[in-house]
Amino acid sequence: MIPLMHSLIFATTLFVIGLFGALTRRNFLFLLLSLMVMINGAVIALVAAGAYWQQADGQIISTLALSTALAESCIGLALLVKIFHRRKTVNIDALSEMKG
Repeated sequence: MIPLMHSLIFATTLFVIGLFGALTRRNFLFLLLSLMVMINGAVIALVAAGAYWQQADGQIISTLALSTALAESCIGLALLVKIFHRRKTVNIDALSEMKG
């Protein structure tokens, strides 16, 4: 069995990589991917903690978190397609300009 500390270090590393990607990228698609990496880091921490304490609570909550992340990514990709058809760009800075 993998020690809890190794799993938590891996989960933290994934979360930090996703956070760095979300803060530095200006592309909407890469922002969605970075958010998915952050959610996967949190899910790994939940599963590792549940396995360490030998309870199924972490796995149940991680299943709910993954289904929520899947719904979030579907809505985000639908928004991405709609924005690309209207503005012909996926750059976040170009989308934040106000008109009028």
